[in-house]
Amino acid sequence: MIDVTQLIWIGAGAGIILLIEALGWFYWRIWGKPSIREYVSEEEEPDGEYQIIKRVKTPTQRIALVKHQDELLIYSNGDVMFGTTEDDEIYAEALIHVPMAAAGKRESILIIGGGGGITTREALKYPEVNKITTVDIDEIMMDFGKNLEPLVKFNKGSLNHPKVKTVIEDGRKFVEENHEKWDAIFIDIPEPSGECPELSRLFSLEFFKLLKERLEPDGVVNISCPSLAYIPDYLWSVHATLTAAGFHVLPYHFDVISEYEDDYGFCMATNRPIFPDEITIRIPTRYLSKARVQDMFYIPYNYNKYWSNNKIQTDSNLALAEIVDDWDD
Repeated sequence: MIDVTQLIWIGAGAGIILLIEALGWFYWRIWGKPSIREYVSEEEEPDGEYQIIKRVKTPTQRIALVKHQDELLIYSNGDVMFGTTEDDEIYAEALIHVPMAAAGKRESILIIGGGGGITTREALKYPEVNKITTVDIDEIMMDFGKNLEPLVKFNKGSLNHPKVKTVIEDGRKFVEENHEKWDAIFIDIPEPSGECPELSRLFSLEFFKLLKERLEPDGVVNISCPSLAYIPDYLWSVHATLTAAGFHVLPYHFDVISEYEDDYGFCMATNRPIFPDEITIRIPTRYLSKARVQDMFYIPYNYNKYWSNNKIQTDSNLALAEIVDDWDD
């Protein structure tokens, strides 16, 4: 017969085993190799239950495919890059259709950072588009955009469309080695940081001057900026750099603070001045009503006060990465 002392020891042993297992799980989840935190950061972990479908380390990034509430989220180096979500629909419309309305022609389009195919999907909605060149440095990401079923369904097979040419290459190198001109150029890549300082080369004065050479006279360049709500000085630094490169710059934003705690910022650059009342979206959209589009060009004062930040990104400094890292700290 088991006495009380033996029961206590049995219970204590079981508790120790459970504690060891829990600590082992916790160690693997937070510090293990490869740690989940290398792929899904604690700050950007989805609310509630989620499933990591796949993790892959490529030469340029750590990618995680995460299923959450019937949506697919694609993480890069711990942060959400994009997904099959409504906010990605809103973002893609804002990024593509405002500049397409400002462009004199819409025949030849360049998208740098389009491996997910969502922005390419939006550009294909214009019947006058003859060719879209979508460039991404990561072959794995482009493969997901072309073949991963949930993503292909979301981007409507855009990267496999006959009008679309996909290129696996560093965006800057591609532009340097190709001398054709485009009607619209979109830069849709993560912001530079201390972890990825090399991205600064795609936001530099030297690169923007090169884009100006590759742009048709009545063309448009659009630069995606990170959250205007949290890093407004980043947008104004991009604005200053584009201006120094000889562009006329019209910034705009799409406020989704109440829905997604974000505010998407963009810097639209042209060879001639463009004014908000000239912008009329030419195709049906879900989120860009006429009134909403005009409101997008009103930059609230709490963002405008950072206008004094005129740090210009060059090939020889890390102005934007320092802005991002200061915010992260």
